[in-house]
Amino acid sequence: TIMRKSNLALIAAIVALSPVAATQAEGISYTYADLGYVVTDIDGVSEDFDGFVLRGSIEIANNWFVYGRYLDQSLSQFGVDFDLQQFSIGGGYAWSFAPNMDLYGKVGYTQAELDTSGQGFGGFDIDDDGYELGVGLRARPMEALELEGAITYVDLSDSGDDTSFGVAARWFFTDNFALGIEGDFADDANTYGFGVRWAFGK
Repeated sequence: TIMRKSNLALIAAIVALSPVAATQAEGISYTYADLGYVVTDIDGVSEDFDGFVLRGSIEIANNWFVYGRYLDQSLSQFGVDFDLQQFSIGGGYAWSFAPNMDLYGKVGYTQAELDTSGQGFGGFDIDDDGYELGVGLRARPMEALELEGAITYVDLSDSGDDTSFGVAARWFFTDNFALGIEGDFADDANTYGFGVRWAFGK
């Protein structure tokens, strides 16, 4: 199943990253803002959704943080326009079990809206909401490089549930700014993106 595959993938990622715990690196920040471009490939759909994602996190107490995420993507096919917006907000806790490695968990509320319109097409809207749970690993094998792997479970009221496995790499070209690439892999859709992070915490 996708859940079992994702669990095995995360375990493999933790094992692969474990040797970097012997080196020292700057602390991992949970106060940051991201802006990125993302493309989603959905099984059975010839065109891809694309658009932008805006994410942010603020550490509110030692190891505790709140986060938010807004995704806006669109697709045009057969003269019909599809606009997808997703919004998530929640909180989490990070456990620093090595100088440059964190294991974190998070829980939040999520909402999705799909609007359709087109010439000669009446259109319809779909709104759904639910909750999300996530667990992940962040590591700094060197001062300028951060790696991340995570599993996220989303359960929407009407659309059902899904589990995805995400990976990301970020290169800090200054102490506070990084360029990053990422991928998120689910059963029926894969999302790829790149963007910039402004880390203004520790």
